[in-house]
Order: sequence, then C-alpha cells, then structure tokens
Amino acid sequence: MSDMKKTIAFTIFRYGEGIFGGAEAHCRMLAERLTPYYRIEILPPTLRHPGCPEQDFPEGESLENGILVRRFRTEADTTHYNELRRAGNRARRLRYRLDQLRLLTPLASLHPVWHLNEEAERHFFACHEEYAPSLVEYVRRHKQEYAAIIPVCFYYTSTLFTAIEAPGKCILIPTAHPQKQLYFSLFTQVFTRVAHIAFNTAAERRLCQRVFGRHLSPSSIVGVGIEQEKPAPWSAVRERYHLPERYVLYVGRLHPLKLCNVVSDFIRYHEESGDATKLVLVGPVSPEITLPDHPAILTTGAVSEAEKSAIIRHATVMVNPSKMESLSLLLLEALENRIPMLVNGECEVMKDHCRLSGAALWYDNSRDFCEKLRRLLTDEKLRSEMSEKGPTYVHENYGWEVVIPKLRTLIEEVAASSQDR
Repeated sequence: MSDMKKTIAFTIFRYGEGIFGGAEAHCRMLAERLTPYYRIEILPPTLRHPGCPEQDFPEGESLENGILVRRFRTEADTTHYNELRRAGNRARRLRYRLDQLRLLTPLASLHPVWHLNEEAERHFFACHEEYAPSLVEYVRRHKQEYAAIIPVCFYYTSTLFTAIEAPGKCILIPTAHPQKQLYFSLFTQVFTRVAHIAFNTAAERRLCQRVFGRHLSPSSIVGVGIEQEKPAPWSAVRERYHLPERYVLYVGRLHPLKLCNVVSDFIRYHEESGDATKLVLVGPVSPEITLPDHPAILTTGAVSEAEKSAIIRHATVMVNPSKMESLSLLLLEALENRIPMLVNGECEVMKDHCRLSGAALWYDNSRDFCEKLRRLLTDEKLRSEMSEKGPTYVHENYGWEVVIPKLRTLIEEVAASSQDR
C-alpha cells in the first residue's frame, strides 16, 4: 500500500540535525507529520551554518528520520556580493518606496509581474552562499515526478528558483515579514504564479496582499503546529543553569534582530522597580551581539530540547521582542504551556495573536514594556486568566489535527490540477 503514496518535496535552505531556526523547524515538523500519507523528500543545498563552508553537509542522498534528503552542492561566487547587491537592489528600492507612498498595491494590481532589473536580481541571488544551481536543474528535470513541491521561506534561492521553475507544482510557505527583501521584482513572479500560498497568519497574508495586489496567488491560512519534548527533571536543570524561582524568559537565537532592545529595557525595569526577577536568555549566542554583564541578566547558551521544555514550563512570563515574525513558534509554545507572553507591538503578526487569544500583551515602546511587564509580574489574577486562554487558542488554530488536514487538501488539489494540464 505504501507504494501507492504520492511523492512530495520540500525545498528549504538548511535541513538537518543541529540546525536551529523557525523556518527550518517549520519545514521539518510538517515533513515528518506528512510521512504517514506521502513519500517525502527534502531538497536543500549543502549549507549547514552561514559563513562556515567548511562545516557544510556532504552532497548527495541520506535518510534522516525516515525521510530522503537530497543535498545539492552550493556553488555561489560571493566575491562580488556587495557589487551585485547594489546593482540588484534598484527595483527593490523603487517598489519599497512605492509601498511607503501607498502606491504599490494599485500598481501591482495593474502590473502584477515586474521585470524591472530582473537580470541584475538573478545575478545577485546567484551569489548568495546557499545557491545550488544543481538543485535548480534537478527541479527543472524532475518536477513532474512530484505531486506537489513545498518551498519554505520566500527569500532564499531554493525557494525563489524552485517557484520560478515549477510554479504550478508549488505550495509556497513564505514565512514573510515586512522586510525589504519582499520587494524584489523576481518575487512578483513567485507570489502571483505559484499554485497556492499557505500563510501562517492573517497578518502575513495582509502584508502580501498589500505588496503584490489582487493578483496574489490563491491562498489560505495553514500554519504549523508545535512539538514539545518531555521536560528534563527540573531540579537538575535549575541547578545546572543557576535558574531563580521567578524569571522572565526569552528563547531563541541571541541576535540583535531578534532581541531588539529587550535586554536594555529589562535592565531599566529592574533598576526602576527594584524587582529581583531576572531575565533568562536561552539559545545560541550570535557573534554579532555583545550582552552586558549585569546581575539581572542570565544567559544559558544553547540547551537540549528537554531542558528547554523544562525552562519554559517554569517561567513566570515569556517575551518575544522580535519585530519580524510570520507566526512565532515561541509564542505558541508559551501559550500552550500556560505562560503569559509579552511581545513587540511593532510586529502585526504577534499583535493579532494577542487580540485573538487574550493570552498575551504587546508593548509599544520602552516605557510601555516596563509598565506591561510590571502588570504581568505583579497581577497574579491577570496571569491566571491569560494562562487559561492560551492552550485553547493554540489547539483551535495551530493544533496538528487542524494543520495537517488543511495541507493534505492543498496537496491533493495541486496534484489533481497538475495532472489535468
């Protein structure tokens, strides 16, 4: 019976053990959850860690957790990256400026596909370090062998060139943010020609409707679920990382674009309030960031999934200060574990989660951060009310029993449509 399964492929810019990141986790979880229904293949480049080519995965096929992974060798010439970036950014800057003037949506509705500066953009993307021309050629030659192809994360070359080569086969999971990369001319071909776009949230879809106009491909809200490891024994975890009884928790890469101003804002709260609660930062530390040596800040570095589960479950409040989210798995994990969440109000996706769930608050500036955090830490009744609402919101909108049937329906529709052509 298994021989009758259709074959589907995911493309993603990194895949494998030891790979951290929201888009990568998104791809892995969906792929593994679909294995009872389809033969799954992953088509990534050999990239393992950006900037570390000596650590790349070997080229070729491997079985990882029962899934066939076909890796394609990266062949990007990055020596002229800055020069090609400047040349490739001309149309992007124009489209971004038009959006700021609120002119892009009507223009995109009149002219859905832009070819302005297209060749320069192609040259620029071909010098991205994850670019694998053999992956593009493989998709070109083998696309008919797949019932559907699911590219994850719009910006990377694995998605861009796969969607251009096989639009009728593609269910795009863009994980789009309000970032300038969305405005390249080449992406007008992607977002208006793929068979379907599976968004994570309504806010993400509104963003893309604004940028690409009424000719945006058919779309729906699909999302992804969360997976939680059985927590490690709390006493051992607490002792190993010297965790206090009460703490505010951030989990994720410790990178300036992710942390924004949350460390300095928390220190301000600590000094103004006299509250002994600490901020615990869990995750790998990026070389781009320097963290202050302050008694209110505790950094664990990377931890195991079991340790992470234990640390989340014992947090008093969790924070996500990132401005750029298409879903926020961190927020869903917090709500599932009944932990109230405080998020950056500059992120429309997370503001929507706050409004719809009643289990999280957003802040608009440093002063508002301090005030909202004070409320969450001092008002036990508020925390209790919020904690009751979180799991219901996650299960009804992002439970696996909701997500997988939606995605299976799309795969079957794309498979049937491509057979008809």
